[in-house]
Amino acid sequence: MTATPQDSLYPRRFIRFLGTAGARFTIMRQLRASGGIWVGLGDQAFVIDPGPGSLVRICEATPPLDVLDLAALLLTHRHIDHSTDLNVLAEAMVEGGFRHHGHVVLPRDGRDVCCLLPYLQEKIEALHIWEEGQTIALPGGVTVEGTPLTHHHVDCFGFTLQIPGLAPMGLVSDTRFEERWVDFYRSCPLLIVNMTFAHHREGIDHLCPEDVATLIARLAPKRVILTHLGRGVLEEGPEAIARDLSRPGTEVTAATDGMVIDLDSLEIVDPSLSPVTTLSGTVPIPFLKEGLS
Repeated sequence: MTATPQDSLYPRRFIRFLGTAGARFTIMRQLRASGGIWVGLGDQAFVIDPGPGSLVRICEATPPLDVLDLAALLLTHRHIDHSTDLNVLAEAMVEGGFRHHGHVVLPRDGRDVCCLLPYLQEKIEALHIWEEGQTIALPGGVTVEGTPLTHHHVDCFGFTLQIPGLAPMGLVSDTRFEERWVDFYRSCPLLIVNMTFAHHREGIDHLCPEDVATLIARLAPKRVILTHLGRGVLEEGPEAIARDLSRPGTEVTAATDGMVIDLDSLEIVDPSLSPVTTLSGTVPIPFLKEGLS
């Protein structure tokens, strides 16, 4: 296969944060970009929670991402900040309806309220519904298993993603903290956590640093990435919060828009350091087209 720009500039298997905004005020003012998480696996890719601007962030990414690589879309819950671009990415995944292709994973109420439009449901290869304890097979030998979370009266799931040859990656979506789901993530050296609040707020189903500290104490993952950051987190400084949460053996990082993680090494990498050859010689490519961080 001829090498593509993605093949040559990104790690072989990686995630890229298309956006790190969480909660309505951060998103409506675009204090951070929104758009979910891109999972690149060679010649195919998945997107998790394609919220506002997901397609734009993919198309503007430097080094390039190719929307036609999409093979699966995973939606943790149907709230608008997670689902607005689900249909446009599904449209791209099926190449405008000319290709019967791709998988979509939805919560049951996301299907019932047509987060994915009926004509696209007919075009995709497989539509899966999250169920507790069920392992879902995705393209490329990847599997995903969900666990129900509690988030403002909608069906919401966190999950572990198992890529062949790698330890599971875990994602904790929007939720209140509950002991019942903590051990589900015990096998995950990489844990991505939606941490929207800087401090606990009674009666609102979002995580805060105190909850993340409990997760780290119980699970001792190698790396924790904080994302879906609310306005209060941004005001207090996500990097400072991440430093305070880090412990021996567990490095905590606050994600930035466009951040790339090599899934083989679990290290943060900057693809802009990979040179490309142009007519005028070999030059680095900028990490982000418009400096979104």
